[in-house]
Amino acid sequence: MENLAEILRHKGKSYLLKDLVATLNVTKVELKIIESRLIGFSFCQLDESDLKISVDQIMLRVASICGCALPNTEFFARFIAEEIATFILDFGYEELTLEELLLAFRFNAKGGMKYPSGTEVDQVPFFGNCVNVDYIAKVLSNYMVFRKVLDRKLQNKIDGYEL
Repeated sequence: MENLAEILRHKGKSYLLKDLVATLNVTKVELKIIESRLIGFSFCQLDESDLKISVDQIMLRVASICGCALPNTEFFARFIAEEIATFILDFGYEELTLEELLLAFRFNAKGGMKYPSGTEVDQVPFFGNCVNVDYIAKVLSNYMVFRKVLDRKLQNKIDGYEL
């Protein structure tokens, strides 16, 4: 089974990301995005057990990256985990891999990221008591801008435009 994050769909056709990037000049940020897309499987491809493990990893790693607390009870952690999984699968992030999601938080922690226009991306400061969907949503929203710009760059290459 191919990882959906490795596939770029354009004009009714599917292209493998690794085939497209061989001759493309990419930035360090774009290279990190490509590398993270090639590791593991998209969330929508995970079975229930692997999805649970991935969401647990999200909670632990995001807490490690941003310094927030973990839920203080198993009961609360289960609810947060369910909401994170629902959010990823139902709100436009289902084709991300775990590595991509974690990369989004590493980019946020790094700061100083710039949109192609040159405008600096606002770093999302942690808010709330512990890992939460709202914080994850804001960080992923910033990341998706960079992912979509990369996809557009690849689509332009397919269409024959020099980059």
